[in-house]
Amino acid sequence: MHSRTSAPAASSGIVVVGAGLAGPVAAIYLARRFGRVTVLERHTDPRHIPAGQGRSLMVILSDRGWRVLRELGLEEAVRRICAPLTARCGHLPDGSTEVTPYSRDGAPIWAVERHRLHRLLLDAAQAEPGVHLHFERPVLAVDLEAPAIQVRAGTAERWIPCRHILGCDGVHSVVRTALVERGAQEQVSTLELAYQEIVLDLPSCDRGLMHYWPAGDALFGAFPLVSSSKFAGSVFFRREGPRPSYAAAVGGRALAQQFAEIFPSLAAGIPDLEEQLATKPVSHVRLTRCDRWALGGTAVLVGDSCHAMAPFMGQGMNCAFEDVRTLVNCLDKERDWARAFTEYERIRRGDGDAIADISYQHYRTMSRLPDPQDDAEEAIARRLVALMPDHFVPLYERCAFSEESYSSALAEERRLRELARRILSRHGDAAVHLPDPRLRACVSSA
Repeated sequence: MHSRTSAPAASSGIVVVGAGLAGPVAAIYLARRFGRVTVLERHTDPRHIPAGQGRSLMVILSDRGWRVLRELGLEEAVRRICAPLTARCGHLPDGSTEVTPYSRDGAPIWAVERHRLHRLLLDAAQAEPGVHLHFERPVLAVDLEAPAIQVRAGTAERWIPCRHILGCDGVHSVVRTALVERGAQEQVSTLELAYQEIVLDLPSCDRGLMHYWPAGDALFGAFPLVSSSKFAGSVFFRREGPRPSYAAAVGGRALAQQFAEIFPSLAAGIPDLEEQLATKPVSHVRLTRCDRWALGGTAVLVGDSCHAMAPFMGQGMNCAFEDVRTLVNCLDKERDWARAFTEYERIRRGDGDAIADISYQHYRTMSRLPDPQDDAEEAIARRLVALMPDHFVPLYERCAFSEESYSSALAEERRLRELARRILSRHGDAAVHLPDPRLRACVSSA
């Protein structure tokens, strides 16, 4: 039984708006330090909804996320529902494959079914003394002056006074809207891609890898499910434009025909492809940025409410968890909510923008078809990493296997790519085959 889901108290000191993945994590951290935390969620308790009817099937855990779960005492429980993945395997149109390790030492990232992780986090928050979860309680408005929040419970609406508000309420954040009304500037957009999820058998695919099929304007990616022998796949098409796009193919049969034209080997192994495409929702990727994440000690944004990103680096949840941990560390250090919120925003806002840029670029990397110029630059960059491992670290490894700031990781990657382009410009196609001593000399003279 999940008991603490009644109407909110008449007054709440700390309110977390949103009970997605970041909300329960924030609530547990804060309750252990400050006592009572009220969590308000507009949707039904997902623990009462059959699996597979919510958001994307899979999420990725890497070092930043594990650090948070370890601090909360949840690491062991979460490990039991995860699958380790050591590399991604690209299945190219010519039938060849290209395996790219996630780290140089073989360390894995971890795939987990979103609904299983979400339920585990909610159960942990439910069991935490001081945390009070309330579902089907949409926050309609936020008054930053009072401060207070307007909540609907059934047909009744009321204002509830509070002291501190954490916006963990995603792309359509009501808390962010309140900051915008006070002068913050937001950017909210939709990626040109939409996607659908497909569950399929891939008997010849290694379950220790993530698999993807690039097609230029389309992409299919698949992760092994822990709860079955199948894979959870996602097909990405453009939202608008000529084929392949959702606008050019409406309905299960038309979509299935389009899918089969672009991914023939996959389509042949999915007997219920048309049915899945006809019944699974078409999801859109929303992007957000905001130039202000906090107001005094009253309100602060976390996760997708201030930096929703493309899903291709698997860092959205990890970044949100790291947001929460950074915020709590600032509260521990400053002992003053206004100073802590200001310091948190100073530390994290640049990182939020950086990982959003990295994630979008990673889609370009995964979806593109072979191109001689890009391949030459990539080959040089890889050789530099192999030749000088203490000097150059792959971008994915920086993001997934360290707690280095995303902005620093992006700056170092840009430096590496610029160096590769200069070498290519200076030596032409022969640059790819330069002897190691000459390649080292190129770095020294740069």
